[in-house]
Amino acid sequence: MKLVIRSATVKDIPSIVNVNLTSTTKEGIQGFTTSEWGTFSSPEELKKAWFEENRLNDGSEIMVVEKKEEIIGFIVFKMEQDHYYIDNIAITREEQRKGIGTILVTHVENTAKTNGYSLMKTDTTENEKGIPWKAYRFWIKMGYEDTGERLSTKWDFKTIPFVKNLK
Repeated sequence: MKLVIRSATVKDIPSIVNVNLTSTTKEGIQGFTTSEWGTFSSPEELKKAWFEENRLNDGSEIMVVEKKEEIIGFIVFKMEQDHYYIDNIAITREEQRKGIGTILVTHVENTAKTNGYSLMKTDTTENEKGIPWKAYRFWIKMGYEDTGERLSTKWDFKTIPFVKNLK
């Protein structure tokens, strides 16, 4: 299986939204995120957030992964003052558990190292019952450490911050 990782373009917006919407079910995400699923759930919303090339208004970059010229996943990340932050990663349900997420995260980590960064951050959520989203196990497997914090949101879920030292 030959995968291609590349910078996203504005032409990829429909495919990025499709990946986001097919990465889970509405029932599966219930209690773990906002009801509208945010910027990546609507081509119109993503287009509004697009700034230039593969960048969003907040400075985040988007990379996509293609298999047979079809986008099957994406990752959103940005440089902060002292670290890289992974904001979002999504893989279509059919392509999950095949190492594609690992490839995307490793790509971003290598980019961070190339740019002189040694600290990565990301997060996931837990529902009101304290059950973490399925990404929790993925981040642990990737070597990220749960900071132990649970940050309240204005919704019924909490955010779980993760950190990883790349040294």
